[in-house]
Amino acid sequence: MTKLEFKSDWVEPDGVNGPELSATWAALEIRVGDAPVTRVLDAKARTVRDFVYVPLYPLAEWLVVNWWFLTQECENPAKAGAGDFRRRHSLAANREGYAYPDLNITPSGTHTRLSWTAGPAHWSRVEFLKNGEAWLDNDNFRETCADFIDGVIRRLVSCAVVDTYMQEEWAVIQAADSDEARFCAVAAGLGWDPYALDDAGCRAILRLDRKLGVLLDEAVHAMDAQNLESECAAIINAAAGQNALPLRRVRQFADGAAHCRKAKEQPWASGYELARSLRDYLGIGNVALPTTGQLADALQEQATQLEQAMQPVDSLAAAPLIDGVIARRAGDSPAFAFRRCGESRRFHFCRALAEVIALPGKDALITKARSARQQRNRAFAAEFLAPSDASRERVKHPFVDADDIAELSDEFGVYSEVIRHQVVNHNIARSWQ
Repeated sequence: MTKLEFKSDWVEPDGVNGPELSATWAALEIRVGDAPVTRVLDAKARTVRDFVYVPLYPLAEWLVVNWWFLTQECENPAKAGAGDFRRRHSLAANREGYAYPDLNITPSGTHTRLSWTAGPAHWSRVEFLKNGEAWLDNDNFRETCADFIDGVIRRLVSCAVVDTYMQEEWAVIQAADSDEARFCAVAAGLGWDPYALDDAGCRAILRLDRKLGVLLDEAVHAMDAQNLESECAAIINAAAGQNALPLRRVRQFADGAAHCRKAKEQPWASGYELARSLRDYLGIGNVALPTTGQLADALQEQATQLEQAMQPVDSLAAAPLIDGVIARRAGDSPAFAFRRCGESRRFHFCRALAEVIALPGKDALITKARSARQQRNRAFAAEFLAPSDASRERVKHPFVDADDIAELSDEFGVYSEVIRHQVVNHNIARSWQ
C-alpha cells in the first residue's frame, strides 16, 4: 500500500516574523510512495532538490482546520471546481506566500486520493517539477498527518510557543468522542464546518441521521446542503416505492464472494474483479449483453420483472445527485428505484447490482459522488456490460477513433464514454479524438 511521508529538518529562519513561523522553519520533504512531491527547481540556488524551505506551522494549521473535510468530504459534480471545496482540499490555495506544493487531498470513504501538479509556487523562487496521483489507505493518511501535527506541536512547546489556534483546535479534535466524531463527519461530508454550525444546522444533521440510517454515509456525499429536507424526503419516498427482484443466482454468488469484497488500493479495481467473478460464476464469459432480455437471461431472471425493476421513480427528481436506491424486502430480495436516466438504465441497474453483491442484506444508494463505493460500482457496471477482455479481442490497433468507439458501443449497448474509459483504463488502446 502506498504511504505518505513528511520528512523535515529544523533550520535557522532568515528574517521570519512570528514565533510560530520562526520556531517551525524547516527543510520539508513530502513523499508519496517513491514520488517526491516536493521536488523543485530552485532558480536562485540553481539546483534541483527534493525539499523546500518553509515554516511547518501553516501546513499543520491547514491540516487541523480542515481535518474533518480532508477525512470525510468526498467530491461530487456540484463541488468539483467550486472555490470553497478547493480551499478545503488544496494546499496550493492556502500557501500564504510559502513554497508549498500544489497538493490536493480528497477522501473517498475507504481511501484518500492525493494528486499533485507541477508548476511555480507564486511569491517564491522555486518551481515544482512533478505531477502525480496516488490512493492511500485512510488509516495511513490520518496517522501520518496526526504524527506530523504532533511533531509540529512538540517543536512549538520546546520553543515556548503555546496556546496557538492550531494547538487549541487539535486538542478539541482529539477529545471528540464517537458521537461527536460521527456528527463532525456528517457535517463535513455536507461541506459544513462542524464547529461553526448554528442550532438549526445541528438539528438538521440529527434529523438526517434519524431518517436515513445506514443510507446516511453515502447520502451526505451527494446531497445539497441547502435542500436537505426535500432531498431526504425524495430518498425515503423512492425507497418506499421500489420494485423487488429475486436475483437468486446473484445472491448465491454474493454469499460466497467475500474474497472479492476485500478492499484494494484503487476502488475501481475491486469493481472490475467483482464483475469478472460474477461473469465466471454465471458462465457467460465475454458475451455481450446489449439488451434487457439478454441481461435478464444472464442473471437467470424474468425479463418482464427486470424491466419493471428498472422503471424510474419521479421522486428522485428532487435529489439530482442520487441515481438510485436499493432496499431489502421480505425474503431478503433486493428492490430498486432509479432516477429517470434515459438510455443509462441498464448501467445504473448494474451499479445497483454491485451494491447487492458488495453489501449483502443492506440498503444502499448509487450516486454521482466520487466515493470509493460509487467508483467501485461504476467500474463493476462497465466491466459487467462491456468486458475489457472482449474489447481487447476486438481492438487490433494501438489507437481507437470515434468510429471504433461507436461500433463497440453499439455491440455492448452502452454509452460510448463507457467504452472509451474501458479501452483507455485497461491499456487496450489510446483514444484518438
